[in-house]
Amino acid sequence: MQKLILCDDGNLLKVAPLAEANHCGIEFHSFCEPYLTRVGPNAVENHLCTINKIELRSLHGPFMDLCPGSFDAKVRDVAKHRFDFALNIAKKLNCAHVILHHGYIPGTSRPRGWLSRCTSFYQDFMQSVPDPISVHIENVDNLLDRDADLISDVIASVGRLNLDVCLDVGHAHCFSRTPVLKWIERLGHQIGYVHLNDTHGETDEHLSLGEGSMPMIEVCQALLEYAPGAIWAIEVQVPQIEQSITWLKDNGFLKD
Repeated sequence: MQKLILCDDGNLLKVAPLAEANHCGIEFHSFCEPYLTRVGPNAVENHLCTINKIELRSLHGPFMDLCPGSFDAKVRDVAKHRFDFALNIAKKLNCAHVILHHGYIPGTSRPRGWLSRCTSFYQDFMQSVPDPISVHIENVDNLLDRDADLISDVIASVGRLNLDVCLDVGHAHCFSRTPVLKWIERLGHQIGYVHLNDTHGETDEHLSLGEGSMPMIEVCQALLEYAPGAIWAIEVQVPQIEQSITWLKDNGFLKD
């Protein structure tokens, strides 16, 4: 692992001190809700004041009901609008990373047509993304990502160095027909970012590392082997963040 990030789960004031104390970066989740800047017009300024000592920053963008590969151009326009919103906030917060969901729903569109439209979408969107910012497309839950092939094809088809995969190992373990270790092997260097958490394999519980049924040590070892340049982001329930950091240290994946 090159770098470690802590996901704030919308609890910036609790997680920012943990990130500072452990010399980690932070991933913001508050802006997944695109109306935050309306109900909290000072949200960006408040974030900047809280994170002034944290250099490595990520932003999780909106994802609900967004489908950049939709057959309907109006639906794609909404996704573009929301993704532009995320990119704008990321620039204001000096984020180096933006995480987006790809939004494919099996059965609603043929994979080949969806891939073509999604590729065009991202080729257009990435023109507005400056090189210092990397965009990571995350595999989603609720049985939407059955294997790693489609998300891999999107990355390969768009062909941008600053566009790759955010592998959520919990989503892969819970909702995919393919074991999470096979996801890692299949995607390999296409993985630029990882959401790291544990689960018992039925729901996306965001458990502390080592608390679920995932072969977590093997998962971390595989990530080091197949995606050595990936950034790891601990995405667990906030009270379990320190426990997960300790687990990484105790198992040799993070130095004191």
